[in-house]
Amino acid sequence: MIALLQSYIRCRRGIAAMEFALILPLGVLLLLGISELGTALLIDRKVTRATHIGADLVAQETVMDADKVADLFTAMEAILEPFPANAHLRITSVWLNPATNATEVDWSEARNGAADSGDYALPTGLIVRDGGSVIVAHIIYGYTPVYDDFILGNISLEDKAYLKPRRTIKVVGP
Repeated sequence: MIALLQSYIRCRRGIAAMEFALILPLGVLLLLGISELGTALLIDRKVTRATHIGADLVAQETVMDADKVADLFTAMEAILEPFPANAHLRITSVWLNPATNATEVDWSEARNGAADSGDYALPTGLIVRDGGSVIVAHIIYGYTPVYDDFILGNISLEDKAYLKPRRTIKVVGP
């Protein structure tokens, strides 16, 4: 009996298979995690790019009508492709009202969500003269992981871009 036990202890034939079985779940989890994180980072970059391009396109205009706004939202959604277009897109013109010395929404348009209205809090120093304005593009994207909440869970990716109008003090809205 002791000889059988000693031969079993010295046997090394199944060690590689056992190590592989122990490491496999960790390797699969790591692979899925890297895949999910890479996809989330790609979508985050697309959200940032779409936000900045949207603000830039509006800042180049003097007048925005409903057709231009619809085209703008379509262009922003095209940047987010091939991912689903379930993002809340919002373009807002904020101005410094000289009568109240407060930053207020001049006009705002949105797709897949509500538009802004009333007072608007901006970072300090964006509007320095009365009647001046700034264009704010805001995107909120609800990212649902490929592996159905297995690793990351639902993530809300959000970005804002602030640009001053280039050809006028205030872009006239729809």
